[in-house]
Amino acid sequence: MNKAEVIDVIVGQYDNGLWYATAPAIPWLAAEGDSQGNVMETIESIAPALRGRLCLDIPFELDWLVMDADK
Repeated sequence: MNKAEVIDVIVGQYDNGLWYATAPAIPWLAAEGDSQGNVMETIESIAPALRGRLCLDIPFELDWLVMDADK
């Protein structure tokens, strides 16, 4: 069985209080929202679109990297 590919997802908060999540390896896998949970749920709902013949043909998992606020 193939080992799962790991996709790093960076989660952080803007100075204005909104949250973002982005996967540097996949530029269109990104979200913005009112809470950390909201952006993580959005990414989790988009990620299944990566599976299949037209995108990633291997298993993958998301690795969440939550950035600390510099406040």
